[in-house]
Amino acid sequence: MTITSIISLGSTLALATYLKASGAGLLLSVAASSAVQLVVYLGYLSLVYRWFVSSTKALPHPKDTPFILGNLIPFLSEPWGFPLSRWQADIPSTASGFYRIFLGPFDFLIPKSTQAVTAIMTQPYLFEKPAAVRDGLVESLGTGLVAAEGDVHRRQKKLLTPIFGLSRNRRLVPQMWSKSQVLASTMKGLVEEPGERSKVLQMHPLTMAATLDVIGATTLGVDFDSVRNPDQPILEAYQRVFPSLENQSQTQRFFGATLPAIISPHLLFKLPFKPILEFHKGMAMLRRFCIQQIREKKREIEEAKMDDEEIREKDILSALIASGLQDEEEMLSHILTILAAGHESTAITLAWAILKLAQHQDVQNKLRAEIQEAQARLGFGPERPPTLDEINGLLYLRCFLMEVLRLYPAFPAMMRESARATTVGGLSIPKAKPIMVSPYAVNRSQELWGEDANEFRVERWEASHSGGATSSQAFLTFSSGPRICIGKDFATLSLKVFLTVLVARFKFDEAIPGWNPPIQKGTSLKPQGLKVKVSLI
Repeated sequence: MTITSIISLGSTLALATYLKASGAGLLLSVAASSAVQLVVYLGYLSLVYRWFVSSTKALPHPKDTPFILGNLIPFLSEPWGFPLSRWQADIPSTASGFYRIFLGPFDFLIPKSTQAVTAIMTQPYLFEKPAAVRDGLVESLGTGLVAAEGDVHRRQKKLLTPIFGLSRNRRLVPQMWSKSQVLASTMKGLVEEPGERSKVLQMHPLTMAATLDVIGATTLGVDFDSVRNPDQPILEAYQRVFPSLENQSQTQRFFGATLPAIISPHLLFKLPFKPILEFHKGMAMLRRFCIQQIREKKREIEEAKMDDEEIREKDILSALIASGLQDEEEMLSHILTILAAGHESTAITLAWAILKLAQHQDVQNKLRAEIQEAQARLGFGPERPPTLDEINGLLYLRCFLMEVLRLYPAFPAMMRESARATTVGGLSIPKAKPIMVSPYAVNRSQELWGEDANEFRVERWEASHSGGATSSQAFLTFSSGPRICIGKDFATLSLKVFLTVLVARFKFDEAIPGWNPPIQKGTSLKPQGLKVKVSLI
């Protein structure tokens, strides 16, 4: 019985009642009632199996877990990483390194120990994304690196790894710098009023637009200019596909956060409700735009001279075409994946970084001093972008950013399932067993990071390049192992460039002292209503 079956049970009950009330016929009524009985029976057997027969039945689980719903309620009412972080601290360790939670009738394995996390993360073709997760990703990203599995993923990673290499990042710094200057100029315009030099700004819409502009320039060679023109069609399309849940009705929140967690994508994306229809409309806009860019870029490259490296390497799409990839649908999948994953996660991290600067003035002052000293010594500034080496030479900037990334991974939980029966730490794991790994919980584990794991301490990275973690698997913000995010260096560089520009030009203070923004429920750590007081330097 799947979580979808729980929904189906309610639907079947309603259908049976309707058939009886409408006089649709005894046969149909009996059939519907029989279906209800079958679903209830199978659900009962599933619950009994998961609790009392399953090979993982001896594993501990959270205290006071309800028999029917299990731990489903915290997952529907909080960001997914929050309950997992609590349970990481509260549930006792086991010989296998796993504990389990219940989402409805299903028990999910949660790796807690270093050994268990390592076993899951270093064997991605044994522990795959579940089919339902892949189906949902394919709807919005196509079958790119995020959604692909097995041999398809291996081939795609081999193709894309050189494109995201060090030489690519060297080329892209000036484009990132230019877009960061646009964001700074726009913020300056918002802050400056007659007699005023500071203003409270809502940051996340600005960071979303700015990071989308960087991705547009570096990936497609297109200037979206959405910071200065927020009515751009591309930004509208992304707002339809990945809507913010701020200022939404309960119904909209249900379709945006709750329903995707409990219903199969095959059914979800066929429902004739407005949020689903808006998603399809936004995806159609994105697909048309990206296909147009791919075809135009192909013509541009075909008409260029064979030795014109500048044309072939000026952005990621050009390099992808020059690599020899011919399949237009696969190329579309890669571009959709880069655009979506690259701009939203970076925007979330940048928003949290600005908040932490506002909350920790000593950190902000130290970072500004490092940036200003480097500008005076090296000569980079608004008109002269720094080189990659100059940006990476800002050591305190790296330490600050790593601590933000540790505490606020954009996506706090990852779903996996066993592709075949296996054994980890003496625990027998059957085929298709659901597993959940939480970067949020692992990144805050006291076992891995020490007693101050939940504290924001930049100095832990000054003392050690690894932040003092006891394992290489302690930092999962970009995943790890063979499926580590191929664009992690690109994203980190983009964030460094944004922060270098903004910290040099603005001072950030808390809009409301001691206040933390609520976080969007579900699969991301998107801050809602994040306001910061911004002052000109």
